Amino acid sequence: MMSQHLPEYDILTRLPVKSIFRFRCVSKSWNSIFTNPIFITAHFNFNLAKSLSNNSHNGFLLYTHKISYNIKELRTVICNSDHTLTHVSSFQIPSFEFHIHNRVIGFCKGLFCLTSYMGNSYWKIYLWNPSIRKITIAGTTNNNALSNVTLGFAYHPQNNDFKILRLVSYPCKKKAPAEVQVYTLSTASWRRFVIPDSLSVSSIWVISESPSLFFNGALHFLALIGTQNDIFNRFILTFDVDEERFHEIMLPPNYLSEKYVRHTKCLTVFKGLLALIVFNCETEQTDICHIWVMREYGVVESWTKISVPIEGVARFFGCTVKGELVMGKRSPSQIFSFDPESLNEEILAIPAAKDVIYTDYFAESLNLLDRLNAKDY
Repeated sequence: MMSQHLPEYDILTRLPVKSIFRFRCVSKSWNSIFTNPIFITAHFNFNLAKSLSNNSHNGFLLYTHKISYNIKELRTVICNSDHTLTHVSSFQIPSFEFHIHNRVIGFCKGLFCLTSYMGNSYWKIYLWNPSIRKITIAGTTNNNALSNVTLGFAYHPQNNDFKILRLVSYPCKKKAPAEVQVYTLSTASWRRFVIPDSLSVSSIWVISESPSLFFNGALHFLALIGTQNDIFNRFILTFDVDEERFHEIMLPPNYLSEKYVRHTKCLTVFKGLLALIVFNCETEQTDICHIWVMREYGVVESWTKISVPIEGVARFFGCTVKGELVMGKRSPSQIFSFDPESLNEEILAIPAAKDVIYTDYFAESLNLLDRLNAKDY
């Protein structure tokens, strides 16, 4: 095994993913290096540092694009400072047994967590590294009319591992406890959690189907519970990935206004802080966007609000590092960015897509190369 302190080892960590994937065939010793978790982490950290050192752009957009009836692509573009886009890569998304109804659950360190609809309310959960064309099946989940299934995907830095959280609640059964399972990539297995009755999560009715937010070492979800008097309480449910414990964060008081006919709520990171985005619809075309920012994590009193007018928002996808909101229009169907300070709006030259992810960095990785259960596609 080549020492991590030799110059040759450092050179190998700087090679592109495609080159490393080809060079595995050079010898057994080289393949042993490339599939070592320590090397995989060192290689990613080098690419990550390289990506973060480039301050000439405004992050990356990853989105799905339908090529034909049974072919979808995952495309990555750079968001340039002048709001133009530069193409980085395109990868065909795997489909199973001719089912192409894929959903992107999350993205961490070059790995995507996706689900693929298999019919009869069953979804297959899998992890995918498009850079090395590897997938591993994590399991299946049943999302029927009687249950509400929410998934979250996160990286566990303390163990250099990945985890999938599955939360199942039963809106039609008010007294039925929520079910919790965690999948760990290193063991390729699920573990069931017993939730203490003292936690509100044990009596959750509904968890938001919008993508979970991985921030500050925890997955964040918008949750709804009902009291014995049928009074609804909404809060942010967090799951600490390292401790594997649930916590609750109270939402801002009076964050919903009764005078508006429709509300859309999303969690995001706004300039490095936890934020709640609330769109209050006044008319079919005019919205008011409230950006609630938690200035001190976990401190309810630190919520502050920024309110701006905006028109025709259909979906919210995230915030850039500079604080611009990335969203989808209702009509015409377009992806655009919005600066809440200047109120400037810029149309982004990508097709309207159901799955759009914004990330401030993007680096290819070798994750899954060391997993014996990962398959080529």
